[in-house]
Amino acid sequence: MTYFTQDSKHVVAELGSSPQGLDHKEVEQRRAVHGLNQLSSPPPPALITIFIKQFKDFIIYILFFAILFSLMIGKHVDSLIILAIILLNGGIGFFQELSANRSLDALKKMTRIQALVIRDGEQQTIPAEELVPGDLILLETGDKVPADARLLTTIQLHINESALTGESLPVPKKDLVLPPQTQLGDQVNMGFASTTVVAGRGSAIVVATGMNTEIGKISKLIQETAEGLTPLQRRLEHFGKRLGLVIIGICTIILLTLSAREFLANGAMTVTILLPMAFIAISLAVAAVPTALPAVVTISLAVGVKRLLAKRCLVRRLASVESLGSCDIICSDKTGTLTQNEMTILKSWSLSGESSLSGNGYSPQGIIQGDADPLLYEIGLACNNSEVKEVEGKWQVIGDPTEGALIVSGAKAGVDFHGERIDELPFDSGRKRMSVMIDKEGELLVYSKGAPDALLSCCTHILLDGSLHPLTPSLILQVLQANNQYASQAMRVLAMAYKKIDRKDSFNEEQLVFVGLQAMIDPPRHDVVESINRANNAQIRSIMITGDYPKTAQAVATAIGIKGQILTGAELDSLSDDELRQALHQNTNIFARVIPAHKLRIVQILQGEGHVVAMTGDGVNDAPALKQADIGVAVGSGTEVAKEAADFILLDDSFANIVDAVEEGRGIYDNIQKSIMLLLSGNLGEVLIIFLAVISGMNLPLTAVLLLWINMITDGAPALAYSVDPYSKHIMQRPPIPMGEGILPKPHLKLLFFLGIVGTLIALSIFAYTGGHANGGEQLIHGRTMVFNFIVLYEMILVFLIRRNYHVGLWTNPLLWMAVLLTFTLQGIILYTPLAPFFQVIPPSLNDFGILGLGGLCFFSAYLLYTGWQGRISPGPHERAPLI
Repeated sequence: MTYFTQDSKHVVAELGSSPQGLDHKEVEQRRAVHGLNQLSSPPPPALITIFIKQFKDFIIYILFFAILFSLMIGKHVDSLIILAIILLNGGIGFFQELSANRSLDALKKMTRIQALVIRDGEQQTIPAEELVPGDLILLETGDKVPADARLLTTIQLHINESALTGESLPVPKKDLVLPPQTQLGDQVNMGFASTTVVAGRGSAIVVATGMNTEIGKISKLIQETAEGLTPLQRRLEHFGKRLGLVIIGICTIILLTLSAREFLANGAMTVTILLPMAFIAISLAVAAVPTALPAVVTISLAVGVKRLLAKRCLVRRLASVESLGSCDIICSDKTGTLTQNEMTILKSWSLSGESSLSGNGYSPQGIIQGDADPLLYEIGLACNNSEVKEVEGKWQVIGDPTEGALIVSGAKAGVDFHGERIDELPFDSGRKRMSVMIDKEGELLVYSKGAPDALLSCCTHILLDGSLHPLTPSLILQVLQANNQYASQAMRVLAMAYKKIDRKDSFNEEQLVFVGLQAMIDPPRHDVVESINRANNAQIRSIMITGDYPKTAQAVATAIGIKGQILTGAELDSLSDDELRQALHQNTNIFARVIPAHKLRIVQILQGEGHVVAMTGDGVNDAPALKQADIGVAVGSGTEVAKEAADFILLDDSFANIVDAVEEGRGIYDNIQKSIMLLLSGNLGEVLIIFLAVISGMNLPLTAVLLLWINMITDGAPALAYSVDPYSKHIMQRPPIPMGEGILPKPHLKLLFFLGIVGTLIALSIFAYTGGHANGGEQLIHGRTMVFNFIVLYEMILVFLIRRNYHVGLWTNPLLWMAVLLTFTLQGIILYTPLAPFFQVIPPSLNDFGILGLGGLCFFSAYLLYTGWQGRISPGPHERAPLI
């Protein structure tokens, strides 16, 4: 119902209420119909659901199949090793997600909102969840509005609706009848659940509770928005499926080749002959699958989570960490995210001159430079019903933010007010001013503040250097020019005036002396300009989406470096999706006076064009878009609804941490790429070695046990060490990873195949030279030992060659050197201890080491020839893709 279009008395009658409120019986009947005044939320996922989710991966499905087949043919040790790796990966992901959920629960406020209600003709304080439509409620300064309500009476009532609409200034409320087209932020006769009374008092009748409130509608939007896969999940899923098809194809060829050879040699095919060949094919499949990849990805993400937490960024969903690295558009709310959500006086003006005020927010720290009349600050302190105080190290205003800003400007000016207030003419929207009568050391004064035009109409004189001068048209023009200059910068301007009176005079606002102006704004966060510049350098587009007024949005955007066209919510409503898409093509980067559905629509349009979109915000109005976005980032001081919808929570509200998180995401993606290159290059070599050896009639160069050792130990340890690799200093000077790009870009794939083929040719040459054609016995074991050692050697060389492509220093990761040393140590243990017979290997001779060294040198030389001595196959800067 559009209660804001109806007279308040009609609303009370329509809802079946009265000045005495509802009676107990009626309340119970209505609660049975409408339910409790609380938001419904989906139940938290069961622990088993979180655990099972960790195994939904195509590569893991292949490994499960390998486990099953190995069990069928009695290879229990192989099965247990693969199963242990899968469970380790799942456990890491499970505990990280569980920890994030518990951390979020710890952030939630456990206080219950209370409501002052009139029932059965008496005032009662009840839990807000017990309210029903038709209840009469009383609102006081500091109260949370407990439900959507039509205002009945207001006395200087101001409500801060920034959490719902994005407007930083409190809204003065009045009992008026409004036209049907009035937007949510302009409904001055309504109070909305989750907003806060910052000044005055009033009464209202509840018109909507629970999910029927404006916040309830937003909550429903959140629940209806499905979560999609992150870019990494999409790429890994695609990569896993393609890899699976390749593995199945190669294994089938191997099995058919071996079967045909045995059939031609023996003239028959039996199960006894077929099972060993099938195991060879399965071993090849295990070799082809990067067994350590799921664990490497999970651990890399978990390491990133810890790094982000050190930067005061809590990660709720593990897989979303790397999405930041693919982000190419940040859609940000203005209030509380780009700005401080704290009104600050920046300029003061009088005929004697202009002053500039430094400092931020409500902290009294700052200085004033200029010649504005000090009386400005005394009037601002006198015409004030608010208080500013320090709470747990943070300065906060109790009351109206505008009055808080006036208190702070007075403190910066070193002005104290010691007069006694005798009377007050409160502010109202008709007069647009407030006045107080002051007794200052026996002298009676009237101090007034208000809108410049409203106060000028009450003035006959103006103050200049302590002297009074008639307020001539030319002087009025000077005042208006100063006012227009500040207003054009989206500042809110208050005028100050005064007069001396006798005790016999009446208290009125006539024949005042104009003193000057104080101009204020909700300023940008101190680090946001640098953060926007860093985003621009990283070719990330920044878009402001706010519920505030166009002029304010444009001024803030200009101040922080967001450039482009502006669209209002009303204009957006008139555009089709194609027209909105075209507007975004034309560099529309500022959206003002929008509602939650607009934010959601903008994000969806951008995603439809293939962009990875991050949405930042703190209010209830941001929540649907936070959940829809690829990366939802809520600030820690924001609403619980926003936090529930987000993937990340900034614990200290710093916008700079969003860009830091993007850098972290890019670094994590780079490290995962390094791990995949190492694992695939080694696995490709193993597959080609076995495949070509079988095709060419040679013996099997590697047994299943040796393949598992290489995959688990030789590949796994260095790949895991990549997770803590430092990031390139150029990482924020290149474009985001294109959506259509695979997990490895083409230059990386070409290098990978080149090195895999070179490694294979060298390994097969060594095998042929040392026993590849032998009819079993120690010579064949010697040949397999040489191939086994060479693969380990060339993969350790690969560890450092891959890092070279990412512009990372040789000695910057001690853990990686330890992993390489551990690999060589374990290799020595199985070669020179009683474990050697189990692995069917023998200790190499001095001549063997020479052959291996020559092979390693040839491998390194081939890399240098391919890349050039100074060359890189790097993820460095490339041509900038269109923004949409």
